Amino acid sequence: MTRTLTVDSNNDIFIANDGSLAISDGLVATMQAAQQAAQTQLGEMVFAVDQGLPNFAAVWNGAPNLSQFEAYLRRAITAVDGVTAVESLTTKIEGGALSYAANIQTIYGPGVLNG
Repeated sequence: MTRTLTVDSNNDIFIANDGSLAISDGLVATMQAAQQAAQTQLGEMVFAVDQGLPNFAAVWNGAPNLSQFEAYLRRAITAVDGVTAVESLTTKIEGGALSYAANIQTIYGPGVLNG
């Protein structure tokens, strides 16, 4: 079963009511891991600088290439343990902000990512 530290809306770990670090499992943990994979910038992780999405190169450097970004995003999400498919993915740039919506299938059931 997928397990991970739970994060709040600011992506910060926190202490649960019982005084321990909050832990998520199953669908919640898988969706959280997929969301974090979608938010990771290329080169951001000190010990895995080759992982993450090349947002600057694909989106913010000259003419946006949303098809390329979508391919990287699909690959990042499906690489998460427990994710079996990205069933639909839409991206757009509006007002200088990139957003996406993805319907994914996991071993625990379906879920939606928005970012």
